[in-house]
Amino acid sequence: MRLTILHTNDIHGRQERLAQIATLVAQEKAAAGHPVLYLDAGDVEETTNRLSNLTKGTAMHRLLSRAGCDAATVGNACWLRYGTQVLADHARAASYPLLLANFDPVEGPVPSVLIGDVGVFGLTASFAGAFEGIDFGFVPLPEVEVALRCARDLRAHGAKLVILLSHLGLDDPRASIDDRRLAPQLAGEVDLIVGAHSHHLLPSGEVIGGIPVAQAGEYGDHIGRIEIDGGRITMSVERVPDDTTPHPEVIAESERIEPEVRSFLDERIAELERRLDGDWVASMLRERMKADVGIVQEGQALLRTLPPGPLTRGALWEACESAANPGVTRMTGDRLAAVLARGRDPAFMTETPRPLRGRARGRLCVSGVGTVDPDREYVVAGTDWELDSYGGLAERDWGLEVRYDFPTIMREAIEEHLRS
Repeated sequence: MRLTILHTNDIHGRQERLAQIATLVAQEKAAAGHPVLYLDAGDVEETTNRLSNLTKGTAMHRLLSRAGCDAATVGNACWLRYGTQVLADHARAASYPLLLANFDPVEGPVPSVLIGDVGVFGLTASFAGAFEGIDFGFVPLPEVEVALRCARDLRAHGAKLVILLSHLGLDDPRASIDDRRLAPQLAGEVDLIVGAHSHHLLPSGEVIGGIPVAQAGEYGDHIGRIEIDGGRITMSVERVPDDTTPHPEVIAESERIEPEVRSFLDERIAELERRLDGDWVASMLRERMKADVGIVQEGQALLRTLPPGPLTRGALWEACESAANPGVTRMTGDRLAAVLARGRDPAFMTETPRPLRGRARGRLCVSGVGTVDPDREYVVAGTDWELDSYGGLAERDWGLEVRYDFPTIMREAIEEHLRS
């Protein structure tokens, strides 16, 4: 077998890079005298990218289709925020099979695909047990069992090469499984793992448990290359040159999407009587979740304050790109006081954590409480950013039981409140 596999992962809405990658893929497919496959290992979507945000990720699959993708696996950037129902829209928009074998049930993606004599299946991180207050609407299936079943089924249907597109991460001690722990259990069944999720750049790949594992960094800055010649597999990554000409079909598709969403965005949804800022959002969350206290970190909730006056959906959505889900929990007074003290610390407010893509945390906006009584229990509303430990305000060992208003996201909650 002579085959070239080009692969990307964790593009996270970088439209310009994707358009450049499309040019490189087209050039490779035109010049090679043997089959070339372009595979993406997930998270092409991004909540902070305008078109991706406005379409809940669907636009990015239209662009990836124009980039010549042959198969992609589901990442976590969208379903974890918007619910798995968005995957049906992604699958309909994609010209390639969208792969996901370890969620049941899920509409849209398929577990595996046979492309000629190459079998490909997909697994993604399920975050099982990580968000106890959310019913995601599916049952996560055991990854090893699913992988073995998919690999054997593909072999039975004629696959000479079996590839796992994995969005499990190379190594994640917090997760139940990752590529390092999975690969040794798939030896002899899977020939190659193309990975994602952990954003690793593996210049020459790694061989784990006898299986070559590749991953190409993040944000479309690199494209992975795997050359298969007989029984020999060679892995490398190449920097995408900054002066690469963007592919015209990707650019044209971006331009087609804009007017499609314009009428939806232009709809007037409210007349703001006062400015919509972090304090407004904290009050909204407190009322929505029937809580004693509402908290929100302004840097994650809003890009800018909205002035009084007429408000269109587009203005709201461009001011509030947050995909955080409203939630509510019970918290002792001493823990609430600790959250407020941390959130109001000047050094903490200026931090720029990775999930906010370089934005500062901003001030912690609070509604419904002045002086905290340490002996009282409070019902506290916020979002997963404020109530889950990954946001930096709550401690993991507190074991907070949070009920999330999933899959409603912040801008939808704001619009519902304005309409009511």
